[in-house]
Amino acid sequence: MVGTIHTPAGMRGAKPEWIDIAEIRVDCLPEPPGLTDLEGLRLPGIVTVRDPDEGGGLPLAAGERQDLYLELLPGAAAVDIEARNLHAFRGVVNAAAGHSVPVIASYHDFSGVPKAAAALKIAQKARDLGARCVKIAATVTTPAELGALIALSGVLPRPFALMGMGALGRVSRLALAGCGSCLNYGWLGSPQVPGQWPARELRSLIVRAME
Repeated sequence: MVGTIHTPAGMRGAKPEWIDIAEIRVDCLPEPPGLTDLEGLRLPGIVTVRDPDEGGGLPLAAGERQDLYLELLPGAAAVDIEARNLHAFRGVVNAAAGHSVPVIASYHDFSGVPKAAAALKIAQKARDLGARCVKIAATVTTPAELGALIALSGVLPRPFALMGMGALGRVSRLALAGCGSCLNYGWLGSPQVPGQWPARELRSLIVRAME
């Protein structure tokens, strides 16, 4: 269970009894956190400095983003980098390997759901470039799109993370948790995109479904 922090209130609301891991959206916070902030969470942290082209909150240049990753790497449990940027960010990927910090390769589709062949190609290339896990967030507004996203759970190599955004995003996140998604994201502080659950409620629903 991952709690996404993208506001100062989220930093204060990350409680170990609600989530297992915190995702720190460095690109959304008004001031970049420091290593002491990560330590103060009392939780493992995924450091994410999202590309503006894939939903990043601040117009950070590639060099700025890489510097932030490298600065926070010693306190990270994992780093999340866009799959398409893994080659350009190979310095960060190599540094993460040197610290035994796994890399999550993320891909965001804001128009629909990628075809199975395209998703598998993204995953295979990301693995070749050093990613440990591939995360795909897709837009699901129809039952057909929801079905296509769920079907990706039978195609992608494990470990994978899958989630929906949009009108059927909430339904997709519950279904995909049961289909093997290893990282299941809820918000802390306030929602960020349509289709997200509050982290505490999502954890309760997943636990109840698995009992």
